[in-house]
Amino acid sequence: MQDTYYLTEDKKNLLRTHTSAVQIRYMTNNKPPFKICAPGRVYRRDAVDATHTALFHQIEILNLQKKGEVHLGHLKGTVIYFLQQFFGDDVEVRFRGSYFPFTEPSLEVDVFFRGKWLEVLGCGMVDPRVLENCDIDPEEWSGFAAGFGAERFAMVTHQIPDIREFYKNDTRFLNQFTGLNIE
Repeated sequence: MQDTYYLTEDKKNLLRTHTSAVQIRYMTNNKPPFKICAPGRVYRRDAVDATHTALFHQIEILNLQKKGEVHLGHLKGTVIYFLQQFFGDDVEVRFRGSYFPFTEPSLEVDVFFRGKWLEVLGCGMVDPRVLENCDIDPEEWSGFAAGFGAERFAMVTHQIPDIREFYKNDTRFLNQFTGLNIE
């Protein structure tokens, strides 16, 4: 899905492309039901442009409950509620079918930003094979996961046209945010 940055020639060590490994580790060490949040720094070999960088901060959520207690409608309702709380009730939201290796079905979620749609998160129902691989019975448990990039949310909230501004260390850019005075 994503090109990665390998640290060794043998391709045995790489920088993580998403924080889903945190969810897997949690599922293998804890019994459901649970709801978790997994933040972290991630790396992708994306072409750098106004909305993509090789490094960004991702936040993922996982909600695992008794089968039948959560479904795709709960996932969509959770995402819409979150986006409305974050961006305001008038935020325009669009769901699109997609593919992610750990969820089925999978969706990408866009918000209308600066006259066009901007992808802000991916989500889906946890694939039963993922649960099986974590020794969780998919006949008894189900859930959903979602992940988003923190920088894209800041772009929309603060009307920042280019994600690269976050990494330039330009104090004029940084000092515009409330409470900061970087000298």
